Amino acid sequence: MAMYIYRPDGYPVGFRFSDCIHDLDGTPLGKVLGTHVYRFDGSYVGELFKESVVTKPVPNARAILPMAMPPAVPSPGPGSQRRGIVDYGYPDAFDLLRDGPGAIAAE
Repeated sequence: MAMYIYRPDGYPVGFRFSDCIHDLDGTPLGKVLGTHVYRFDGSYVGELFKESVVTKPVPNARAILPMAMPPAVPSPGPGSQRRGIVDYGYPDAFDLLRDGPGAIAAE
């Protein structure tokens, strides 16, 4: 079963299926290892936190070895806006899965 990934404004931008994050069309964008989120080139993007991919200071946030991109999966649908959004103070990092600047240093 897919778990939607949301922007801070509550709109879905992707979904997690198994240990991968996909855009809403089903295209794989990255991999989740624990709470760390990586692009398939191995660069660290951010953390999976409260159903969002965010830039959050954590220890041991470094690049890993590149990995093979899995095949696309069927989309679970467009989803809908969540209610009761809470600002936890972490910047959204979902777009870095698509076009990020390589490894991001943890603060």
